[in-house]
Amino acid sequence: MDPMTRVRDFLLDNVGHLTYPGNPSFDTRAQRWFVPVFCRTNGGDVVVGDVELDQDGHIIFAPSKEEMITRLGQIRTPA
Repeated sequence: MDPMTRVRDFLLDNVGHLTYPGNPSFDTRAQRWFVPVFCRTNGGDVVVGDVELDQDGHIIFAPSKEEMITRLGQIRTPA
């Protein structure tokens, strides 16, 4: 399965419609896909995490909804 499609489906099922996948990149050394996760905000779209997939499109790691919300809060209110 296409990594971008897999991440889009995962986000819709687990996070919500305000998130969407960015362009995937493949790490040949690690044999893993990395897909950035964007969140739509009033100030523009921001990256709130990355999903890691194996060569076959199985999700190896995905940040939780709570982790992405925390990251969004850190981006919106810089220290």
